[in-house]
Order: sequence, then C-alpha cells, then structure tokens
Amino acid sequence: MKGCNSMKPSDHHNLFSHLRPSRKLNHVALFGCLLITLLLVCLMKSSSSTMVTLSMQLSSYENVSLPMVRESGVVQQDADLTTKETSTITEEEKTKESASSNQTVSLQLEFDQNEDGDDSNTIAGSILSSSPPDSNEKEEEEPTESNGEIPRKESRVMCDFTAPRSDTCQIDGDVRVVPKSSTILLASPLTRPSQNTTWKIRPYPRKWEHATMEPIKELTISLATATAADYQRRQPPPPRCTVTHAVPAAFFSTGGFVGNYFHDFTDVIIPLFMTVRRFHGEVRFLVSDFNYPFMAKYRPILERLSNHPPINLDAGDGEVHCFPQAHVGLFSHRALGIDATKSPDGVSMRDFRDFLRSCFSLKLRSISRGISRGKPRLLLILRRGSRSFVNEREVMRMVKSVGFKLITAGPEEAQNISRFAQLVNSVDVLMGIHGAGLTNMVFLPANATVVQIIPCCQLADGCRYIFAEPAPAMGLKYAEYEIKVEESTLWEKYPRDHVVFRDPISIQKKQGFNAFWNIFLNHQKVKLDVGRAFSTPTVPHPQYIAAASSALAGRPMTPSPLRGIAVPPQH
Repeated sequence: MKGCNSMKPSDHHNLFSHLRPSRKLNHVALFGCLLITLLLVCLMKSSSSTMVTLSMQLSSYENVSLPMVRESGVVQQDADLTTKETSTITEEEKTKESASSNQTVSLQLEFDQNEDGDDSNTIAGSILSSSPPDSNEKEEEEPTESNGEIPRKESRVMCDFTAPRSDTCQIDGDVRVVPKSSTILLASPLTRPSQNTTWKIRPYPRKWEHATMEPIKELTISLATATAADYQRRQPPPPRCTVTHAVPAAFFSTGGFVGNYFHDFTDVIIPLFMTVRRFHGEVRFLVSDFNYPFMAKYRPILERLSNHPPINLDAGDGEVHCFPQAHVGLFSHRALGIDATKSPDGVSMRDFRDFLRSCFSLKLRSISRGISRGKPRLLLILRRGSRSFVNEREVMRMVKSVGFKLITAGPEEAQNISRFAQLVNSVDVLMGIHGAGLTNMVFLPANATVVQIIPCCQLADGCRYIFAEPAPAMGLKYAEYEIKVEESTLWEKYPRDHVVFRDPISIQKKQGFNAFWNIFLNHQKVKLDVGRAFSTPTVPHPQYIAAASSALAGRPMTPSPLRGIAVPPQH
C-alpha cells in the first residue's frame, strides 16, 4: 500500500493544481468587500451630516403655536401664543433664528401695527415661504364683519364745541373701545399734529342745562400716540382688538329726559336720524346711560337706522371693539326740527317724516286738494293729571257738534307707537293741550293741522317755540287757542291779585324754572270755554278742513298772531 510519503513530487503538483485559481478569486472578493465597505462608510458619513442639518431645522420650530382666527370676524389668538407685552424674543433674535435655520422655513408669528393704523391685534394666520419676508413688510389680512378689509383714511379727531345744543366729535383711524371704560381710544398716530390729546363729551344734546347734563356719562376721547415716532415706542400699547367692525360707530346717550315722549324725539330720535342717515344703515350704535324701555319702544326706528345690534356702553362684555371711524354725540338744531342748511347732506324734517312713513308703513302722505275724504277726522289727545280737561265730555260734544268725526286717545292708546302712528296718520286735525302728546304731529299727513291749547299764564312763547315753529318745516298747518285766566284751575287756587296772575315770569326769575314749572305745568288744569274756543279764528273749523281739500283750496289765509304762521280763515 502506498503512503503519502511514497508519492512523487510530480504527484503533489497534480494534487493541488486545481486549488490555485480559487485562491486568486478569494483575493478579488476580499478586495471588493473592502471597497464596498469603504464606499458605505463614506455614504453614511455624508448622509449623517444631512440628517443632522434637517433635524436641527425642524427642532427649532417644534414648540411654535400657531394663531387661530374666528371666521365670524372675531379675532382670537391661541392661548399659547406669546404676546408682545411678555415676549422675550426681539425682532433681531427672530432674524438670527431664521438665518441659523438656513432660511429654509419662515414663520411670521406676530404682526406689528404699521404707521397706517393697521390693527396690531389682527392676525390672519402664519405665512410659509421659501425665503424670509422683507423686514419692512407687514402682511396682514384684517377680518371684518363683511369679510372685507377696513379702508384706512386719515387719522384725525375733529370736534365742535361751539354748537349751542350739543358737542360732537368725528374720529377717523384705528378707534378702539372697551365698554364700561368711558374711554374711546384712537390707536393710530394723527396724520396732522394736534395740541390736544384728550377730548371730553357728554353725548346728550341739552348742553345748556347743567343740571340735566350732570348725570350724563362723560366719554373721553384719548390719543394713544401723538406722532409716528411715539407710535413706534408707545408704552404701554393700546388694548388688542377682539372684535373688529367694518362699519363706523355712533355714540349717544339715552339718559336725561328720555322717557318723555317729546324729549325722546327732540333729544334722541331726530338728532340720531340727522347724524347717521348718511351711513344708510351701515353704522353701529354705542349707547351710554342705556335705557332699555326706550330701546325696546323705538326698535322699529332704530333698526331702520342701523343694520347692526347696539352695544351697551354701561355693561362690560370683556371685548375690545375696534372701528375705522366714530361719531361721538349727536347733531341737534332745535326742538322737533332740523336746520337743513347745517345738517349732513342737507337732510330735512320732510326727509325725517318720509323716513317715519317707511318705518311704520304709513299710507297717507298728504291730504290732497280736490279729493274729499268725507267728514274730517279730529284726534283729541286726552291727558291724565296736569293740563287735562276738567270738562272733557263737554269738549268732546262740541267737537262733534261742529262737524268733526271725533277720535280720542289717552296715554294707554299711545303706548304702542306703531299702532298709534297709523292712527295719527289717518286724521285731518290733531288737537290737545300743550304737552308731549302733540309730538305725534310728526306722523300727520302733509297739509294736516295741529291745534295747540295753551294754558295760562304767559306761556304762549314757549309753547309756540315747541310746536308752532316746527310745523311749517313738516308741511303742516298750525292753529292755537290760548285760554283765559278764568279757564284755568289756578283761578281757584290763588287770589286775583297774586303774582301768579300779575307777573308769572318773575316767579321763574326769583325762584327758578322748577318752581315755575311746578305751578303752571304740573298743577294746572283747563276748563275750556267751548263757546269761545270754537268761535275763535285761530281754531280751524271742519268747514275749513273740508274746504282745504275742495272748493276753497288756495284761498288766502287769515293773518295770525303767530310770528308769521298763517292759520285758516273762519267759516
């Protein structure tokens, strides 16, 4: 048996010759593995650098909270959003932070207020861009009640304290109001410098009556800044807007004598119409000394003047209301009247009466000439208490006997203004003793007649100012009957030689208006001498009323003792 040692060298060569090619292949494979490993290491090194960069970019924004916007026009920031007052990040630090992130993503976290008066509290959302925005640009969409932008006009305050009845201020710019604070803030810098920085107004049009005005809430108009430079460094900043309105604001008071029918119209309704008619309903009322019964009673009128619910300035609602414009106080010219030469857009009392017709759907615009409506209708206002008829039934019989169709109305019938306006609009004559009930003349059709019975003593001038002088501007005729001393119940209370009859005006001079009012208006009733009253040329008879719309229309009027106001002739 042959052993290994017995093999020849040639045999050894033949035995391992098949292994030589395999050894070369192993060397090639090993080299390839090393090359692949080296490539992988290089790739991993490069990839690791990129991932670190991306991770850093993302981590720099991972704790940012984005602001939220209510679609209804109310802007509310997320509770996590850091405000300007407490933020420790300056604009410079924001720029550095953006640069450190390779300027890949830019988030606009806050929108500062610019010199044009844009709302610093209005944030439309975060802006994503491929490069940071220009440092001088403030991209902002201001939400409004109509989803439109509020146009910014000049930033200014214009006040008139020279008018005899009321003070008024017009404010243009970024107007901010916190209900219950009594402060109206102009947050945008004035376009033109002003020496004043505050203005004070009690927005009720009886400024000459100090006792009346004292309880009226005083409103203060204040500037947040005086110049653009001050505006940039203001401390502290104005309150942030929480409700942004696209319409102007109109401020007025329902205090004072509101609740008295005459004063409701003279002090609020007519001045409010004259002041806000130009806005065609696109205005919001901000009401101080808020009178709920007044607001409810005159709702048909108020809703025609404003398309938006009023804001009660006496009740804090926790909101900051912002407006592009505001009018503080109401224009007022006279009792139950408008001076069209001074009113905005030349609005007049005829315009006001047209407005009332539309509010209450009043059908009769005018008592037309040449058209007979049958027996003329007379509405007799019956008072209760002071300045009432002692002989009420006798007066009613006389009115019927001379040919009128009599309609009577007391305080109860007049409570519903919508129904009562319809009634007044249907008559030819409105008659009553001097008092608030004659205010209903505003609802009469044109060419109708107002008859005022004037109490004693020497009250004629004041009574004529209130109801006679406004009549022509309303397109109405006016007549009056001034009672004699004997027709007054004062005749039964005081001696014949008392100062009440001899010199009543001296009572006002010595004791004041309240004493005068108390005697002659609060404690006087009328016992009408019907025979004398209805035979006096200054009281229109039904024959004239009928003639005014038929055959006698256009006949000359009898001269009147009323300051040039014509009255019907006696027939």
